[in-house]
Amino acid sequence: MVWSIVSPKRRRRLVEQASRSRQDRLAGRIALFAVVVYNIVGLSDIASTLLSIHAGAGEEANPVLRAAMAGLGPGWIAAKLALQGVISFMVLWFPHRIVLAIFIAAITFNTLVVYNNLVVAGIF
Repeated sequence: MVWSIVSPKRRRRLVEQASRSRQDRLAGRIALFAVVVYNIVGLSDIASTLLSIHAGAGEEANPVLRAAMAGLGPGWIAAKLALQGVISFMVLWFPHRIVLAIFIAAITFNTLVVYNNLVVAGIF
């Protein structure tokens, strides 16, 4: 879908930029490390959300995820993991400095969400 709105020239440029970014060994290492941390935090988010909800102390604050939880039942976990996989692939495919900076900021925010979930669940 995004490819249909991007001109062939811009697509070529994007592919070239991604290729150059992947050739940067430091960026690749940072991306790999960040993806591992991101997936650990993502799994922790799932676990801490379930702990908080099952403790009766909280509810999902994200309206999109709340709707997925209501509509998919336990399948929301697979949907969240699939989305994490797509995002992980995208970061590894295009480990540009700007992409990595935004990704690391998102990981930091998600870490705070996990901490909050644990506080709400009464663990901290």
